[in-house]
This record gives sequence, structure tokens and C-alpha cells, in this order.
Amino acid sequence: MKRLLAIVVAVCILGFGTVATAQAAVLTLTPITLGNVFTDGQPVKFGLNTDAASVSWSAADVNGAVVASGSQAAASTLQIPLTTRGWYKLTVQAGTTTAQTTFAVVSPVSTSPIAGLTSHRIGDFENTAEGWTFYPGSEYPGATGSFALDSTDNHSGSSSGKLSANFGAGGAYVSVNRPLPSVNATSVSFWAKSPNLSFLTFRLTDSTGQVHQQRLTLSGATDWQALAVTRFDGGKQYVHFGGANDGVWHGPAKSVEVVLDKAAISGATTTTLSLDDLALKAPAGRPTTSLGDYESAAEGWSFYPGSEFPGATGSLALDATSAASGTQSAKLSGNFSGGGNYVAIQRTMVPVDLTALSLSVKTSQLSAIGLRLTDATGQVHQQRLPVSSSTAWQPLNVTRFDGGTGYLHFGGADDGIWHGPAKSIMITLDRSSIIGGGTTATVNVDAVAATTATSLLGAGTHFGQSWSTTPMPLLTQSGARGGRDEAQWYQAETTRGTYAFPAKVTNYLQSWQASGIDPLLIADYGNPLYDDVGPNDYFDAPFTDTGRAAFANYADALATQFPQIKNLAIWNEWDVNASGPSNKTPESYLALLKATYAKLKTNHPGLTIVGGGDTDVTQVAWFEAFCQLGGLKYLDVVSIHPYNFLNAPEGLSAAIDRIRALIRQYNGGVDKPIWVTESGWYTGTYQSNVSEPTQAMYVARAQLAVLGRGVDRYYLYDFMNDGIDLADKEHNFGLVHNPADALGAYTPKPSYVAYATGARQLRGATFLGQEFPGNGLIDQVFATNDGTPLRAIWAAGGTGTTITVNATGPIQVTNLYGVSTTYTPDTNGKVNLPVGVWPTYITGSTVTSVTTP
Repeated sequence: MKRLLAIVVAVCILGFGTVATAQAAVLTLTPITLGNVFTDGQPVKFGLNTDAASVSWSAADVNGAVVASGSQAAASTLQIPLTTRGWYKLTVQAGTTTAQTTFAVVSPVSTSPIAGLTSHRIGDFENTAEGWTFYPGSEYPGATGSFALDSTDNHSGSSSGKLSANFGAGGAYVSVNRPLPSVNATSVSFWAKSPNLSFLTFRLTDSTGQVHQQRLTLSGATDWQALAVTRFDGGKQYVHFGGANDGVWHGPAKSVEVVLDKAAISGATTTTLSLDDLALKAPAGRPTTSLGDYESAAEGWSFYPGSEFPGATGSLALDATSAASGTQSAKLSGNFSGGGNYVAIQRTMVPVDLTALSLSVKTSQLSAIGLRLTDATGQVHQQRLPVSSSTAWQPLNVTRFDGGTGYLHFGGADDGIWHGPAKSIMITLDRSSIIGGGTTATVNVDAVAATTATSLLGAGTHFGQSWSTTPMPLLTQSGARGGRDEAQWYQAETTRGTYAFPAKVTNYLQSWQASGIDPLLIADYGNPLYDDVGPNDYFDAPFTDTGRAAFANYADALATQFPQIKNLAIWNEWDVNASGPSNKTPESYLALLKATYAKLKTNHPGLTIVGGGDTDVTQVAWFEAFCQLGGLKYLDVVSIHPYNFLNAPEGLSAAIDRIRALIRQYNGGVDKPIWVTESGWYTGTYQSNVSEPTQAMYVARAQLAVLGRGVDRYYLYDFMNDGIDLADKEHNFGLVHNPADALGAYTPKPSYVAYATGARQLRGATFLGQEFPGNGLIDQVFATNDGTPLRAIWAAGGTGTTITVNATGPIQVTNLYGVSTTYTPDTNGKVNLPVGVWPTYITGSTVTSVTTP
């Protein structure tokens, strides 16, 4: 039997040849739409190449659950009928061959503008209609002079303003001034030119009539010089007089005056000063949160009789006969015939991290009203707001909460330092402010509104290094409104004193400008032409005066070549990336920063200088030493890189608080803006990695945690995986895959969709405060770009729970991956929602509170 079988097998082999092994099918997937990122309503299509007759496919969500599947005959395109927003992994099978890619469906990104700074030109000097007036300094008789338009010289346009002075017969100064439109300016910039002046004096008159005066140093050059004033109640040789006379700025500005002092002239009694391009910079209309429009009693304002000083009576009423806006205002009445010191209206609120407070008042009986704000510690900050005796509505603006006329503080921290956010507000009618010493008075109040800094979410990129600009549209589509990149020194200056920036820098900056991406550029690193000890080590940092001056010239050339750059960082991570004799020290960084800051502020006064060594959470001692050396004087924004690989994003808050405390300690109790310019989590297999779903969740929570600590800008590191080695952490920080990745060029990771969802929800939003409804939940409250209330809720403790949203009408709930659902409250005005470690976004003006069972 065995022999016969062998013969049969042999015959078969001779007759049919070798038995063929089944070949695997050819199967590849390629993106048709860039990165496989689709928007609502866009067909979800992929390029398909196969020699099989048909393919089957399935799409799984971030949890691995299959949400759609199907099959089709072989074709050059695979289209799947899936339209729900989210992140998905697509698996396609042809016979025994499998191919995979990832894709995302996101909502379209908004192209509407976000409020920022606007420029109000008040001194073009092209005609006399601007209303500039010459003043001879009459209180010190003897000076003569004039002011005229000068068509023979200008910085721009066809003429400038020329102030001439002659002190041959005495006098101390001459000046030129003009009234101003009502603009809540935050800075003033202009250009000046003089043959022999060492300084000029600058005056701004605030809303109370108080004059704020400071001295601006001129360089001695006879060409046009850029000057900027960014603080109105301070500066060199600051003095104040008139009006409130308290040394506190009470905007808006009423008038501006430029003074030519006799003491500024060396060896002469005559001189001239030319002026041009004088502009006020002010916040554009940004969303505010109403604290009191008094259209209904639901806002929670109540009357308080000042009970600690018994005897006063009064009332709060909604007055439909008078309003600054809307249909009615609040009318506060006080009667002190029986004693007492004050009466007030007050309300508590969701903590508001405000940067300014505006309100309108109308009274013919008071010289001032009182304002009390309670900060997060329970400390009350009290000041008087002077008003005119008038029957007209008067707008008032408060930009400083730990100062002002008659300022005092009590309770809580009791240290006279504002610790935001604000927890409550009180507006007082004080007996001492009644004109003529009467015992009764009334004041109408309306349009009480809080303003906070708008947020900007960005991402780090490497277009200035080796990245192609191909994925640039995906950066825009993610919702990022800021990009952080570089234009390296050694590539721009290959011959001493000659600058030629690579085309790649021009290309990506032009693309950003066209897409509305605000650039934060880094001036870095070393240059072998100067202070090179490597040799040719591009991290060798300047350590001589010559090298530092050369770096400053390069930074100046960068800002000159690309005027769209409004924010320039000085070096990247000096505390770890400054090789050579500089040895990464705070002293060496400060020397470079001082030289560069002086150069940039002279030639580009409106440029925001970002610095501070980019302190990591492990480098706080380095930053403190930098502050002790006086480094905070030479930057406008402190940049930090609080990487937190081993912990959840909420740990970033402690790092930010430590840096802010040091800034206040070494900056006279005054804050400076903090930007997180790098922070992120990496996937892959390197130690301390996180899974891709965890990275997505952490990215979204980091956006919220950082913006909830008063940080205006957050740049994720980084936008794209820098390689495909899973064991290299630097290859795996990205939101999208590397172009060489097996899953497809620039295809999304789950974090891309989570980032895009958060960016859309938070675009232009203002942080108002934080609530803790229980069960380990964090509830952050924002106002969106159009003023609509927004809440973001998650369980930082890592457990899920159910919340009750109390609302008077429909609300919209959006999950981590952008799926939005509209809910209508039940008959009791409640919506019950599951929440967990992932952020849940809730929008709707009808939400009154969030509670837990």
C-alpha cells in the first residue's frame, strides 16, 4: 500500500510539476486627502492598489471597537460611509494580506478673526486736522518756538511734525499736545529725530485729569529712532500731578504731550524735534463676561446696608427709566440720616480671572464710588473710582486691582497683592463721597463686565530644520493659531555681517501668514564664525562681547527681514543647550539677553521679547538665580518648558505657580506673562511613554490646565513625529505620523483629533474661573470668542462619575473627539451626563450650575 502510494505521488509530480505556493495579494493604501484628515460632509476616501478581486475593510475607534465595516470590488479608490467625527484606524484585507492606516473626521476650523491689539494712529502729521497744538511752557517764561508740518523730512508718508525751541531768553521747555479719542490704550509708539537732544519728556493725561510724565532716552543718533511707552504710571524719572494725583493710571487717556526740555540740549540754546507715526495700541474688541447688565434679578445682585457701621438704610432697584445699555440699570440708594458709613450692591460669581473691569455709572450727587473685589484667598481689595457730577453716563475702567485711589486691603492673604481669580464684587455708595455733605444720594450702575486675556493654542514645528512644508495645511486644520519655529543663526550668516535667510524660512513664514498662524520665532543657536570651540558645534553659545553683539545683530536682522514676526524668543533651552564656556549659566544667558534686548527694543520697539532660559520643572533653581541677577528686566514674556512625562497634566499647574511666585518675588510683586512654549507626552516604546489614547487625553487636559493658570499661550511639542523609531522618544511626540510611517504620511494620531477639538472649543476663549463640584471633578469656566459660556469638565482623579447640568434650555455637549450632542433639560431643568478622565465640553447660555449626585 505504501509502495503504490509512492508511485502515484511520483506520477503526479512528473505530470504536474512542483506544487505552487499561494502568493499573497498586493495591497497598499495611500492618502488622497492630505493626512487622511476629513471634515464634516467630505467623502472619506483612500487610494487603493491591489491585485485582488475584492477587499474587505473595518474601521475601529480609539478604544478598538469596530464602528463600521464592509467590502467592495477592487478599484483605485476605497470609500467608506462613515461621517461621525472622531479618530479611526482602518484595516483593509485582500486575501491574507492586510494594510492599515489612520484617519480622522473633524469639524471645519473657523476662519473668523480673534480679537488682539489694534493700532490707532494719532500722529501721522500729514495734515493739520489731527489737532496738535504748540505750548511754550508758559509757567517758566522765556522760551519761544513753533510746531509745524515738515514736508522735507519724514519717517513715512509725505511729512512729519517738527517742534522747534529757542531758550536764548530763558524758559525750561516747549511742547506739542493734542486731545485723544477715548481709547483704552496699553502702549504708545512713535518715531523721533533730533540733531542734539539726549532725551525727551512724554506725558499722558488720564481720565481723571492726572498727568503721568516720564523721560524717554534718545540714543544720540541723528537719524529716526523708534520709541515706545508700555507703562503709563511708571518709567524713568516718573512723576504725576493733577487729577486723582495718586500715581495710578485711570484709563482711557484724554490727551498726549511731547515735551522738548532745555536740559536735554548739550551746548546750545536752540534745537528741533521731529515726530512721526505716533500710534496708540489698544485691545481690539474682545469677549467680556457680563457681571451686571441688570436686565433681570437672576444675576444675584443684592443690597447691603454696611452693617458694620450701623444706621444706614437704602435699597437696590432695577431702573427701567435709565440704562447705559439694554433696557434698565441698577439704582443704588443710600440714606445716612440715621448714621452709617456706606451702602452697597454685591454679588458672588464663578471665580473670574479678570484682567480688567469696566462699568458705567450715572450720578449727580457723588464725587466717587467705591469698588471692592475679593480675590481667591478671601482678601478684599478696595479702591475709590472718581466720577464727575453729571446726569450723563460715565464709563469707568479698572485695570489694577491691588492699587488705586484710597486703596486698602483686608482679610484673606492680607498682603496687598492680587491673587486672582475674583470671587465676588461690591460697589459702594459712601457717605463721605456725597457732594456738599448731604445724607442721601443715589447712583445708577450698568454694564459691569469682566475682561480676561484671550487664549492662544499653538504647536512646535521644525520647518526651519528639515520638515517639508507639505503638512502645513494640517497645522492650520488642527485649529492651532500659533506656531513656534526657528531661523538658525549659522544658516543665516555664513559671512560675517551678511545675512541671507534660507528660502525654507521665508516659505513657512509666508504660509503661516496666509493661514493666520501667529509666529513665535526662536533666535538660535551658535555660529562657527563667532566664539566657536567645537569646532563647528552649532550649540556653542556666545561668550564674548563680540559674539553677543553678533548674535544681537543676527536677531535684529531676523526681525527686520520678517516684519510679520511679533514675538521673538532668545535661544532655546539655554539651561541645557548652551555649550562651551558659557556653560549654561544664568549669568551667561543674561549677558546675551541684555545685549539682544537693547538692540531689538531700539529698532523694533513693538516686538515681544520672549526669554527666561525655557525652564523645565527640574530647573527652577536656575530660573531663580536668573531672576536674582535682574534678568526679568530684559524680557517681556517668560517662556517655560514644564515637561511632566511621569505625571498627568494637572501637575503643570504647580510648575506654573512656582514660576509665577518667583516672578512676583523678584519683580516687585508684579506679574509678567508666562507662556508654555513646549510641553507634551510621547508615545512609542521608550521608557515613560504613554499610549496613544492617553496622549490624546493628556493633550486636551493640558490645554485646559495651562490656560486655567493664567497662561495666555500654550505650544504643544510637537506637531509631527520626527521619525519612525518607536524606541526614540524624540520621534514620537507628534500629533501626526512621520511621512515615512507605515500607517501613511502625516496620518493622524488620536491626539490630533483631541487637540483639534480643544482648539475649536477654546479658540479665543477667556478663562473665567474654576469650580470643583465634587467626586474629584474639575469644572473650568470660559467665555467663548462670541461670549457664550463654556465649561470643560473632567475627573483628574481618574474615575468616572455622573454630573447634573442645571439649565433653563438646550445645551450642547462635545466629547474629546469632537462629537457634539444637543440635550434638552427635563421638566426639573436637569441634564444628567456621564463624565470621566476625558474632558467634556458643555456650551450654552442657559446653564446655571453643575452638580454631582
